[in-house]
Amino acid sequence: AESTRDSASTLILVSLAAILILMGIQKDARHLTLHTRTIPSCGVSPSVLESRKLFQTSRRYPKGIHRIPRIHAVDTVSPADTEASAEKKLKNGVHIYTEQDTECTLRINVTVPSGMCTQVIDRMVKKMSKNVTIPGFRPTAKKSKIPQNLIIGAIGHHHLEAACVEELIEKTVWDALKEVKDKALPKSEQIRLENRTKSVLEHAKTKSDYKYSVTVEVIPKVQWDKHYSELSVRLPVLDAEGAFLKRVNRIQKRFGAEMGVDGPFTEEDYAIVSYQFRKAADAENEPGKIIFAALGEDAPLVMHRRIDGKEVRAVKYDPNELKLMPGVREALLGMQEGEEKTIRIVIPEFWEVASEAGIEADLTVRLEEVRRHDLKPLSDSLAPWIASGTTKLDVAMQRGLEQTREELKQEEDDRLKDLITNTVAENVINKLPKRLLYQTAVSMYMDSLPKNRGTTHDIESAPTLVEKYMSQNKVRIERTARARMGLRAIADAEGIEAPREEVIDKTNAAIAMRPRKKLENGTLVKDIPDNIEDTKEWTTSKYSTEMDRAFEWLRNRIEVVRLPLEKD
Repeated sequence: AESTRDSASTLILVSLAAILILMGIQKDARHLTLHTRTIPSCGVSPSVLESRKLFQTSRRYPKGIHRIPRIHAVDTVSPADTEASAEKKLKNGVHIYTEQDTECTLRINVTVPSGMCTQVIDRMVKKMSKNVTIPGFRPTAKKSKIPQNLIIGAIGHHHLEAACVEELIEKTVWDALKEVKDKALPKSEQIRLENRTKSVLEHAKTKSDYKYSVTVEVIPKVQWDKHYSELSVRLPVLDAEGAFLKRVNRIQKRFGAEMGVDGPFTEEDYAIVSYQFRKAADAENEPGKIIFAALGEDAPLVMHRRIDGKEVRAVKYDPNELKLMPGVREALLGMQEGEEKTIRIVIPEFWEVASEAGIEADLTVRLEEVRRHDLKPLSDSLAPWIASGTTKLDVAMQRGLEQTREELKQEEDDRLKDLITNTVAENVINKLPKRLLYQTAVSMYMDSLPKNRGTTHDIESAPTLVEKYMSQNKVRIERTARARMGLRAIADAEGIEAPREEVIDKTNAAIAMRPRKKLENGTLVKDIPDNIEDTKEWTTSKYSTEMDRAFEWLRNRIEVVRLPLEKD
């Protein structure tokens, strides 16, 4: 009787264990099906993307690859018929097929053999089974003695699928990306799964190859509206004598007296002008929202003043000194002190200090004060201000004119550089990769910050700052990116290379600016690489040096048309 009771108890326990195992398998299957239906655009469970966050922080990347690519899933990967394609066999039987996807992207189709899928499944099952308990088996039981399907049921199909997909991609994507490392823009990778309905387990079971693709952005071959060998620029010649007389006039105003003006505003006066920009009124004549823009070309022209208990945005305007937005000067001349006027203008696209550019706006201006200068007569007392170290007026005038000529020579050189850069940008007519625009924005934003304010990595980790900068400087960023593309194309076409010694010096200087991170014996030290040619600083230094050389090459050959004297 006791033996019968023991047998019955054992039978009941085994039956319960089998029921629990079946319930777990069905539950996992329902869970995987639910995720697949809820997110039809994703080929795997969301846990794939979630688990990547932990994987991304602990992964030691191969040289030249800076991050784990973003994973996206699509129903199918349709190969494009292009001339630029190449097929290659990698290790472990992995095949890749590289082709031009669009003008700015390359696609690498990766084929993983089914045998590798089986190996990955066995390895992940062995690894993940250490933390699970199989109903009906002792915790100390060897997992190798338990049927694999029972272990998979205990782990969960969706968890195993996520781990297998991640492991397959980790083992194969780096070798695939190395094939296009010299072409691809860093941090532009996107992974797309070919078949979102067929799991890795099913690929291993049916002995079919697992496929996915990696899309990377590349800099396209530059298309010139006008070939760089035919470019020309028009350079206005500055009037040194006129500029010097303006400088002397400012000194006379500074030490002269001021007086009020009873009459209309003229070119001989200066005024405090308060202003406000609004978007142009809509069809219902509703006033648009207030927008920010500088009334003058330079940011320092913007100031705040408290007038009649209110703080307003204003500018001190002297018609002979400052250049305002097109159409504003004409509106101000002839106005009386205290008069207010609203005009419709277009904020130019090239306007640098503006929250929105290239749009129509209603500008309200008000002359708060109108004053006139009583110039101080020229005498020896002004000599030190005209030219430092002088006491006689005639000596100061002569030395001051020489200094002005030297300053204008440097200004003319800077203008020529800007003109050449803008001309190259205007003649590059390609579509720009998004990653190139973002990299250009990060570089320009870093240049606008004080030294030692942060590193490129710090700025990229705060995308909101870069996105805000991009929205405010869209035209400048695109122009700079096109100019860099053009100069890079000139360097490649003309075989311009950076001297190795110069690149080494720049790279060492950049590495020396790295923050102290590595801890040795309780001391923070700098992480100095063994081979500087494998660093990002080397690539950046080489790239910038070659562009500088390309610019000098173009500057020595471009046609410069000098215009008549420009009164400055």
